[in-house]
Amino acid sequence: MKKTALFAIICGTLSIVSCNKPEDNKKPVGPIEIEKEYTELYALGGAVNKWDSMDPAPMTNVGKNLFTIEVDLIKSNENKLIKFCTTAGKPWNETDFLVPATVETDMQYCYLREGENKIQHTSEKADGVGNIKDWFFGLEAGTSGHYRLTVNPYELTVVAEKLSDLEDKAEAVWKEGWVYMVGDATPAGWDINSPTEMTKDGDIFTYEGGLAPGEVKFPVEFRWNGPTYIAEEAGTDITAGGEFNVVLAPEGDPDNKFRVTEAGTYKLTLDTANLKLTVEVK
Repeated sequence: MKKTALFAIICGTLSIVSCNKPEDNKKPVGPIEIEKEYTELYALGGAVNKWDSMDPAPMTNVGKNLFTIEVDLIKSNENKLIKFCTTAGKPWNETDFLVPATVETDMQYCYLREGENKIQHTSEKADGVGNIKDWFFGLEAGTSGHYRLTVNPYELTVVAEKLSDLEDKAEAVWKEGWVYMVGDATPAGWDINSPTEMTKDGDIFTYEGGLAPGEVKFPVEFRWNGPTYIAEEAGTDITAGGEFNVVLAPEGDPDNKFRVTEAGTYKLTLDTANLKLTVEVK
């Protein structure tokens, strides 16, 4: 009799314990996703005349994961107007870029629309060597203007607000036998499809006007791997003026560019017969 009573008490206790812990049958709870907070964001492309992730254009942080920039967006042939990166001071293969989620057929840009646009992350670490998407936002004809862009790198959106209209860029037309200027020191920036045209007088080509701090070289055609007049040594500084030797690189290689360290008004005279560049500082 005592054994029977003891057995009944034990069974009852086990039953109570089992009923009081229904959570024992639940599946384990997975890790809780915590929203990443970005504290900096930068812009690259023709609109900000910044192409190097080591020195991108800073954007303004206006809230949690919200960054803005006001910028002139003007349609060009190349149409690589703007993209974004999450760090400054890092080489491109160590940088996380924010680019359009899709691009136009056979192009490296997506048309920016007023309102919300979708973006995606791309980096060598995430996508593999050689697989970074070098994509930009561009514009359709007739939509150039001064825009405010608000980027959320966590939700992967760009909201575009057009503040005023601007005229589309008058594109350069290639002429055989002419020499052009390209580089972030020049008015054309790095737009190889619409470089700054020099004035031609036989074998002498001149440019007189403003130059910004940056680099410059002298292509003959509207392509990167075409004939280009370059410096003998990369980074040759022409800020103080003087006469410099130039080299004609038939396929644009090596990529030895001249450098300007101070903004100002310059006169550049390129003698293609004698391979000399004369620089005067105004």
